[in-house]
Amino acid sequence: MARVIRYAPLVLVAGVIVVLAVAFRYDPHDVRSAAVGKPAPAFSLEALEGGGRIDLASYRGKVVVVNFFASWCVPCRQEHAALANAWTRYGGSGVVLIGVLYQDDPSSGREFMRRLGGGWPTAIDEDGRVALSFGVFGIPETFFIGPDGIIAGRHIGPIDEATLATGIDALRRASLSPP
Repeated sequence: MARVIRYAPLVLVAGVIVVLAVAFRYDPHDVRSAAVGKPAPAFSLEALEGGGRIDLASYRGKVVVVNFFASWCVPCRQEHAALANAWTRYGGSGVVLIGVLYQDDPSSGREFMRRLGGGWPTAIDEDGRVALSFGVFGIPETFFIGPDGIIAGRHIGPIDEATLATGIDALRRASLSPP
């Protein structure tokens, strides 16, 4: 019995090390999502700047990038320049970027967009139901939706310009290739 007690802490420490080693092997940005490969959840949300609603169905036939963000989210500020550059690069070419303000005050969201720039359609997910329907784990999160309305990819955490371009270009190529 004394031998078991003596080696128990070593076994416990070894177990923790194994669990941590396995956990750190995976990139948290590549978390598998049940939403990928399925139709994007429909939504119609109030526009952040007023003047109507933003309805996902109205963008069917286009490549759509949906980004969930909040003004209080530091990583959201970090990724904003990449989103703005993607909007400038792709905005007029059948690609739509939709921002969805999540768990935030609309006035703070408007100030965030004014201060950092933007111009893409941005909506308010006041009760968080749209984020929940997409399976948002934590913000920022970005979803790539093909012209067919199917979610082709998901990125958790701040997204960079290269990742945006890769996702958008892949969906654009797929929509141009014959079936």
